[in-house]
Amino acid sequence: MNDILIPTLLFWENGNTFYGSKGLARFFIRPVRPEEGDPRLDVELWRGPLTKELSEILTTASFPLSEDGLTQLTAWLEERAKELNP
Repeated sequence: MNDILIPTLLFWENGNTFYGSKGLARFFIRPVRPEEGDPRLDVELWRGPLTKELSEILTTASFPLSEDGLTQLTAWLEERAKELNP
């Protein structure tokens, strides 16, 4: 299976959202800019093959909106994908 590829920091800084998958692992990422606190990326993960709206969200996580945060987010998604894929 291929590695999970996440868009660059500029993509998120412009407010874009992203759906992706690896095997049975499906995920949705959105940037959040709270009035107080640092911007972050929120992730929702579910088991495919159905869409998010038709599935149970298994877990969620938040990561800093930074290069470091993108690295952490990608590693987290890779670990969850290993758990969901035989």
